Amino acid sequence: MSSAHERWIRRLLAAIEEGAPAPEIAAFWHPEAEQVELPSLMRPHGHRRGLAEMLERYRAGAGLLARQSYEVENVVDDGDRLAVQLRWSATTATGAGALPAGTELVAHVAVFYEFRDGLVLRQSSYDCYEPLPRAG
Repeated sequence: MSSAHERWIRRLLAAIEEGAPAPEIAAFWHPEAEQVELPSLMRPHGHRRGLAEMLERYRAGAGLLARQSYEVENVVDDGDRLAVQLRWSATTATGAGALPAGTELVAHVAVFYEFRDGLVLRQSSYDCYEPLPRAG
């Protein structure tokens, strides 16, 4: 049986997949929320952002992907902490740098969530991308 936190995260991921408006996404997050991306292929130096920047990036990225999906593979619940192993896949809608429109992206991700007052306070993610297609 899933916990309230697991159900909350599954609802958040479904809302992102559906392209919900930013105010709906904001409702999942604590006002003091922080999102941490550890270094990866797409973000070699990692990145740390607060809620305002998260929502700004969410709005800006809305047209970059034609679709995206999250397949939750494993969840470990520890009170107000939740560890989620998932497979993220997406198709680019437009060209992004060296990636042409229609590029398929896949990442295997470990995400660690911390909750406060029933909302996501912190998300730390480790994204392991599958090799990108070569241009040309």
